[in-house]
Order: sequence, then C-alpha cells, then structure tokens
Amino acid sequence: MNALRILVVSQKGGVGKSTLSANLSVWFSEMAFKNTVLLDLDPHGSSSSWVNFARQSSVFAEHAVLGDFESRRWLIDCRSRIRKYVAKSEVLVCDLTWTAAMDAELLHEFDLVVVPTSVSSIELSATIKFIESVGWVFTAKTGIPPTLLICPSRVSNEELKSDPFSKRRFSVPFMLLPPIHYDESVRQLFKKKFVFDVDSTASKSYSRCAEAVYNAGTIHQQAASSVVVKFSDRRVLATHNTKLSRYMAEKTSTAGIGNKFSQSNLRRSSITSSRRKEGQRSSNLRGLSRILESVISSK
Repeated sequence: MNALRILVVSQKGGVGKSTLSANLSVWFSEMAFKNTVLLDLDPHGSSSSWVNFARQSSVFAEHAVLGDFESRRWLIDCRSRIRKYVAKSEVLVCDLTWTAAMDAELLHEFDLVVVPTSVSSIELSATIKFIESVGWVFTAKTGIPPTLLICPSRVSNEELKSDPFSKRRFSVPFMLLPPIHYDESVRQLFKKKFVFDVDSTASKSYSRCAEAVYNAGTIHQQAASSVVVKFSDRRVLATHNTKLSRYMAEKTSTAGIGNKFSQSNLRRSSITSSRRKEGQRSSNLRGLSRILESVISSK
C-alpha cells in the first residue's frame, strides 16, 4: 500500500470535518497533482455531495453507509472498500463520524488520523475523551502506528491567544496542524465551489493546513518504509473491542464450564471406580474368609 491514506474523523458534527475532507481531497488532486479518492462514510454524505455537485474536479467521491456492526462486519466492509481504492489511487481521504459501536482497529488502515476540533472547553474535553478511547491504536501496533494530527477548526485568532492545546493533557503524542479560521462565507460554497477557489482568509488557512497534512504524510511514509514488519505482526488483536472481548469472554467461560464439567465427571468416575475396587476387595476377602472357615471346621 503506497497510497497515502488519510482518515478525517470526529465524534460529533459541526466541527468542519466534512468541509475539511472535501477540500483536502481537491487540494491533493489539484495542488499536489495526486490521483485522489474521497470515501465518505458519514451518514449525511456531505463531503461526497460537495465534491460531486460543485465544479468539476478529478476527485472520485463515493458515499457509502455501512451500518452492520455485528460480528465485526462493519470493520470488514470498511477494510475492503479502503483497500480497493488504495490499489488504484495515490491519496485516499476518508470522512467518518465516530460512534462507540465502531471498531478502533480500523484506524490501523490509515497513515494519518486527522481530528478536527474547536477550542471550546466542552469540545476539547470531548475530543480528549475520544482520543483516549482509541489511544491504544497509536501504541499497540508493531512498527509505525498511524500519526495523530489535531486540527483546530473554525477558530478565531482571539481564541488561539490563550494557547488552549498546551493547557490540555493528551494521552497520545500528536502533531498540531495550522488552524482553520472561521469564515461564514465557506458555508455558501457548499456544492458550488471549493475554498481554494476564493481568495480569502479561510482559503489561506485551508491551504496551510493541507500543506501540513501533505508534509506529515511524507514524513510518516518515509519512516514507515524504513521499518520491516512481519506479516504476523500486522494483525492487531482487538482485545480493546468490546463486542469481541465479550464474545471471547463468553467462549472462555463456556469452555471453562465444559472443563469443570469434564473434571467433575472424571472425579465422579474415579470415585465410582475406587468404590467398585473396594467392593471387589471386600467381596474377595469375604470369599477367602469363608474358604478358611470351611477348612478349619472340617479339620
């Protein structure tokens, strides 16, 4: 997999995730001259709609809603779609709204995980909680784990003066992307134009952010190419997956009960066998006693 794989993900809406996904994919296509695919896994399909209905671009965008979370079907379907497009593109941008039912093992399919967030106290707390819930992904894999990029989104210079990210404790190392400044006019571009088509503050901030993502991807892929990972080590045992853990626990418990049952039967069988042997000995002794008595009485 030589394609740069980028996941733009957030646990909630309204942080500019779909706007970033759509415009980032077009930037890679037109500014970095990369064959780019946008895979929109968000139920609303905003990013793919933007790309498909705005002016013509060379980005291929697909909207796919995968909702079967039983037996890890969702993870398997996501992987198959990702790998299908990775095989025929240079850059894959995936737009995803995260829910607790999703399997964090999916994050290992990507080089970069971009998490847009505002700088409000509530939003930062929610972002930290989300990162902590999937934090094992960035440390569990042998070799090079995905690189976490946090993107201050729809923020003002005034909000950034307090340096909100230095005051927060993140459990996972991350790179801080250049902020995307709030601009109400960006909303008016939906399905019509892309942010790069308009000369504005927002356009410049999106360009700086995209360039930083591009550089981070280059650094990540260079580091990953120098590490040899065994095929057996690429498979991540999702012990952090609640459904799988529960299933394995149930299987283990059932096996334990079966073992206990077998052991119990074995003990019963052993006791029964011992009793039979004791009974046989007693019977033999009684028979021997009768023979001796008959011999003695005859004399």
